[in-house]
Amino acid sequence: MTNNPYQVFGASIPPMLGRASLMQHIESHLLKPSPDHVSVVGPAHYGKSVLLRHLADAHHSGSSHYLTTAHIHLRHDIPASDSAFKQRFAEAVREALQAAGSDLSDWVDVEDENIHELLGLVFDELEGKRVRLLVVLDGLDYVLAATGLTRNLWDQLRVLAQKPSLRLVTGSRRPLRELCRTEESRTSDFWEIFYDEPVRVAVLGDADWPAFLQPLRDGGCVFDESARKEIANWTGGVPVLVCAVLQKLWEDHPGESISKLEIDRAANTMLDGRREVLATLWEDCNHELHADLGVLSARDIPCADLSDSRRRTVEERGFGRVSSNRLRGSCRLMQRYAKEQAPALADLNRLFGTASGFETHIRSLLELRLIQIKRPHWDEELHASVSNAVRAVSPAPEQALTWVRSIANRVLTLIWQAELPPDRTLPAEWLDEWRSNGLDPRDDRGRLPRGAGPQCHILRLVTGSDRTRRQSKYVTKTTYLFVDHLQSVGDFGQHRSDFPNTKVTIGFSAAVVLAAISLVESLTGDLEAWHS
Repeated sequence: MTNNPYQVFGASIPPMLGRASLMQHIESHLLKPSPDHVSVVGPAHYGKSVLLRHLADAHHSGSSHYLTTAHIHLRHDIPASDSAFKQRFAEAVREALQAAGSDLSDWVDVEDENIHELLGLVFDELEGKRVRLLVVLDGLDYVLAATGLTRNLWDQLRVLAQKPSLRLVTGSRRPLRELCRTEESRTSDFWEIFYDEPVRVAVLGDADWPAFLQPLRDGGCVFDESARKEIANWTGGVPVLVCAVLQKLWEDHPGESISKLEIDRAANTMLDGRREVLATLWEDCNHELHADLGVLSARDIPCADLSDSRRRTVEERGFGRVSSNRLRGSCRLMQRYAKEQAPALADLNRLFGTASGFETHIRSLLELRLIQIKRPHWDEELHASVSNAVRAVSPAPEQALTWVRSIANRVLTLIWQAELPPDRTLPAEWLDEWRSNGLDPRDDRGRLPRGAGPQCHILRLVTGSDRTRRQSKYVTKTTYLFVDHLQSVGDFGQHRSDFPNTKVTIGFSAAVVLAAISLVESLTGDLEAWHS
């Protein structure tokens, strides 16, 4: 036995093992006379990309339903704008048509600003030839997290997807509309074109196990009756955990008989030396799921104590199963890992599990965060103002806002010390460029204006905008965004009497002070080169 067929993580997508029923489910939508657009949904590392790669490969060389396929993995080189997405989409379509020997690939000019119209003509021509193209968009959640994509893109893609010659299959961790970062994108009708029930990729089913074990069997391994059951008990059928255990068996027991003892040893190796796999699965869970796993590591949970959605989440991820109206742990590896995390979870819940606990302990958290970011060349005056703001968060949140104005003012002073000469004269080349671009710097006769608001306006221009290039030597756009935010909050704090109906809560002031700490971290990093 040489090449290990079981891949855990890696740069390439491994071949598919099992999952025949899922493939059949997807193709039941794609291979009927009027095929559907299909959304495939599932957690990270449960095999979505493997499944979608296999689907694309299955029809790449042509079939009775599709001329060819285009597979676009959007997790890599994520398009951040409408034009970048359309260009990426068009490139994939052109390459697929070229591979299929279609002259229509020559129609696709990816540099054309009206590429969506050219694609429309291509799909019209494909329709006339009574053939279809299958486009697989994997990792669509990474694109939907971007704010640079607009409803216009999705509306244009919907126009293409309405053509009989194009069918889409998408892969994402959650339903598509939930992933849209902007309300504008969510309102597009594009999301309505998909079949209303996503295909969900979860743990391995009973029919998947034979295919997962087959490479070992082909190499001469023989599993006794207890071995297969024990693999399921340790892994819960989570594909990446199954692959990790089988990978170890392939390496350590080539051509041997496999019993419960060998499975236990391979699984314990995971706990000792391959914890990054478990950590990756753990990090993909939210706090609510962490809490449920922490309980399952110690005892069963009555189903009456859980909402249906929480129970389904645990079951779909293979971490538990319902028996006799109780949710019981079904993944021994994750139970062991969760048990190790339980003390930290208990501390987190004890400190912040209630609103009163949050208000009591948030100040200590902010103090700890402030300590973490301390660096050389720390400005003591700025540090003192931030420390005072932290101390005021609880129990005097309004008082914290009074320090925010001092923080913003001090930051602006430090910025201009680094960026401008002592007389605070604005370089003539800055002013000339801004005015030539139709921008009003609101300067004071070539000098920096006095007010914090006008200075933030200058800083916005200096750090670059959509109409002018960056001219600052040290300060970054991140620092500008923080200081502009805090300057506005500081003005609000100074004029609290003008807003009598507005209550400043501990949560509000804590969020503002955390932004102040992040501002100090950003500014200190920006100015390190200046100090040196």
